[in-house]
Amino acid sequence: EHHGMFVEIYSRGTDPEHLRAMLKLCEAVGADVLRTYASCGGELACELAEAPEHLREMVPMCADLGIHIGVENHEYETSTEILEIVRRVDSEWVGTHVDTGNSMMAWEDPVAATAALAPYAVSSHFKDHIVIVEDEPLVVGVTVGTGSIDCAECFRLLAEQSPLERLITEVCYGYSAPFRRSQDQGGGGRLGEGVFQPVDGPHELSAVLLSSRPVPPEEMDQVLAWQDRSVVESVEFVKGLARAHTSCTRESSAQD
Repeated sequence: EHHGMFVEIYSRGTDPEHLRAMLKLCEAVGADVLRTYASCGGELACELAEAPEHLREMVPMCADLGIHIGVENHEYETSTEILEIVRRVDSEWVGTHVDTGNSMMAWEDPVAATAALAPYAVSSHFKDHIVIVEDEPLVVGVTVGTGSIDCAECFRLLAEQSPLERLITEVCYGYSAPFRRSQDQGGGGRLGEGVFQPVDGPHELSAVLLSSRPVPPEEMDQVLAWQDRSVVESVEFVKGLARAHTSCTRESSAQD
């Protein structure tokens, strides 16, 4: 509090016993949001089906403690599936955790996903991705503002259409993930179209982080240096979006 900081707790799954323990942890450390997600890579249909009842069971405890639960679009789920969970719970204490990049792994355009999830948002991860093709198509985390996602539009949507009062910049530089669903079972995206257009290499980290081998000790310092730089540049980019949006908002108000 002295430094103007806040705490959010991140977890996974919707098992009520686990969530109760995590909400107690939130209370102990002063966190006002618990982020979780429905799918842990298991039987997706079952995980999505049982999530609303599990989360509804948590509502009285959330209300008593003043802690929101944010359900994240976490690579496997489309925004439609997340909204189905949140709407079925039907409580102000359970909303969405909007991740501006994770929808890509489910073949959903990030701007469309952000627009759908923003009105119910209680938390966020603001990130940037590209698609590359190695042995298979991969979604790769990059410095925010250097990738294929329309970050400016995602920022505008969150600023104007969500109740969020803070934005969490998630720097996943060096992270990669395969597509979790087939194109036909995803959110409508197609490889080679829009944000799913592969970006040609060479890629700075491809030889190190996009292979199955661990990072050799002699390369670790370089990887950490790249990641440190990415954090600084990502945060500065997001601050620039905030400044630009504030300026535009003031100009619009003055004209009105």
